[in-house]
Amino acid sequence: MSKTGNINDASGKLFDRIIDDNNLKNDAALARYLEVNPPVISKIRNGKLPVGDSLKINIHKRTGRSIAMIEELIAA
Repeated sequence: MSKTGNINDASGKLFDRIIDDNNLKNDAALARYLEVNPPVISKIRNGKLPVGDSLKINIHKRTGRSIAMIEELIAA
């Protein structure tokens, strides 16, 4: 992950946090955990797709984090 401080980095930090907190092995495991196709994770990490509302809701359901906290992590 680069240190440019753009939205891709913030989304990557969110994903990395979920991976760490849930002892997941990689992005493929994260995709299974969040019940999304693996390319979705890759496209978000690469800045080709934003973290959409449906994914935020899914992250909330799976992790118990509030939507506000998820958006805060994305904006960080």
